[in-house]
Amino acid sequence: MQKNVTVVLTNGVGTRPISSTLWGYAAQNYRNFEVVVLQENPFTLPDLPLFFSAKALASADLQDYLQSSTTDYVVFADAYAIPRVDFIENHIKNREEGFYLTGSLFFIQQTVWEQLESTAIESGNCFEKPFLEQYGTNTGISVFRPLESGSWAGILDQTLPELPFNFCNSSLWKSDFLQLATQGQWDYRFPRDRFYTNLGTLKNKSVKNSTLLMAPENDNKLKISVVVSTYNAEEWLEKVLIGYQYQTYPHFELIIADDGSRPSTKELIDRYAANYPVPVRHLWHEDQGYRRQEILNVAIMEAAYEYIIMTDGDCIPRKDFIEIHANEAERGRFLSGGYCKLPMKTSKHISEQDIINQDCFKVSWLKSIDKLGFSNTLKLGANPLLAKLLDFISPTTPSFNNCNSSGYREDMIAINGYDERMKYGGPDREFGERLENFGVKGKQIRHKAVVLHLDHPRGYKTPESLAANLAIRKEVRDKKIKWTPFGIKK
Repeated sequence: MQKNVTVVLTNGVGTRPISSTLWGYAAQNYRNFEVVVLQENPFTLPDLPLFFSAKALASADLQDYLQSSTTDYVVFADAYAIPRVDFIENHIKNREEGFYLTGSLFFIQQTVWEQLESTAIESGNCFEKPFLEQYGTNTGISVFRPLESGSWAGILDQTLPELPFNFCNSSLWKSDFLQLATQGQWDYRFPRDRFYTNLGTLKNKSVKNSTLLMAPENDNKLKISVVVSTYNAEEWLEKVLIGYQYQTYPHFELIIADDGSRPSTKELIDRYAANYPVPVRHLWHEDQGYRRQEILNVAIMEAAYEYIIMTDGDCIPRKDFIEIHANEAERGRFLSGGYCKLPMKTSKHISEQDIINQDCFKVSWLKSIDKLGFSNTLKLGANPLLAKLLDFISPTTPSFNNCNSSGYREDMIAINGYDERMKYGGPDREFGERLENFGVKGKQIRHKAVVLHLDHPRGYKTPESLAANLAIRKEVRDKKIKWTPFGIKK
C-alpha cells in the first residue's frame, strides 16, 4: 500500500535510545505511514520488528526527500516522546485544507520512563491513569487534558488557545510544508524548541488534547542559547568561558558572537570548546569597524534554542546566572539583569580558581582587592529573598542591556533584531524599546542574576555615534516603532 503520511522524528537522535519511541509507533491504530528519523551525527536505527519503514536522514536532506516521496501529509514529533496509540489517527482525523495542526507533550519522571517495557507501550497501558498512579506519577493533565481522546478532548481543543507550530507535535499537508520550506520559513535543523506563529495564509488548529506524546521530564527544561559578544579581548573572554563552565543549569549552548577578532581569539575558543560541558560555537565576521549589531543578528538566527541570553565577553557570570534566567523566563517579557562594574585592578586580579570557587562574587573578597560601590555591594550581597524584594521595589526601569538580558528568540525576530545602523552607545536599549512597543515588557532581575563587568577602554565610543543613536532611539519612542528595516531582514 502506498504510504500517505510521513512521520518526522526530530530533536537530535543519537544521545539516548529511541527504541521506546519506535515501539509506540508500532502500536498505532493508523498504519499507513512511514517514519523518518532526523539526525546530525552518524546513527543506526535499532533492529526492531516494525511493520512500517523507518530510516535515518540528515536534517538538511528532509526537503529533498519529501519532494520525491509519495506521501501527502507530514507529522512532526519529538524523537524521545512515545505516542499514544491514536496519535497519528487523530492528526489524520483533524487535518483540513488550509490548516496546520499543533499539539504538545506531557512529561513523566525520567525514572518511570526508563522502566517502561515494550508491552506497556504497545498496549497503550502506559497512558492509562492506573498505570501512571502505580508509579506515583502526577501527570497534571487528567482534569484539563484527558488521557483518552473523544468529545471532551475535542471541546477543549476548540475552546482553549492554540499553540504555535513546533517540531515536537505538529502536522500539515506536505505541499504546504514544501512551499514554506522553499520560502526559507523553517530552520533546517528542525529543533523541538523552535516555535513559529506566522505561517502565511495557513490557519492554526489545536490538537493538544486529542494527540498525546509522553516524554521524560528532564526534557521539560527551557533550552537556552547564551550569546556572548567579543572583540580582541582574550584575557577577559577566557575568564568568561571559565564562568560558563561551572553553571548550575546545564541546558544551554554557548555562542561567541565575534565582531572580527584576531586569530588568537579563535585559538582560545577552540581550545576551550574541545572539552567544554556544553556546545560552543564561534560566529565571526571580518573586522570592518564596529559592527557588533550585525554579528548579534547572525547569532539570533543561528541560535538553536527558543530562548536567548545576551551578554558580553567581559562579563563573568555567577554560577546560578543561567539558572535564574531559566526560572524567571516568562512569555511576553524580557529579563533585565544586573552587572557589577569592577575597577581594572580587581578585573586583572581575578584568577581561574577565584571563578571556580566563586570567591570573586563575595563582597568581602572584592573589597580586599579594591573599592566596591554601594550598588554593587547590594547586588552581590543580597540573599535570594532580599534580591527578590530589591527587584520588586527598585525604582530603576527594566531595560534591555547586552551585559545581562534575555528573551524569547521569536520576539527578537519579530522586531527584526538589532538596528545595524547603530554603533556603540545604546543599541541594546533601542532593541528593548522596540520589544516594549511590540508588547514584550521588561522584568527586573538586576539583584537576582549578576555578572561581574570587567574594566576596559572604549575606543569605539564617539560623540557622533552617541548622538546618532540618541536620534534613532527618540524616533522609536515617539513613533512607537516595533520593526527596524535595518535589522535581520533588509
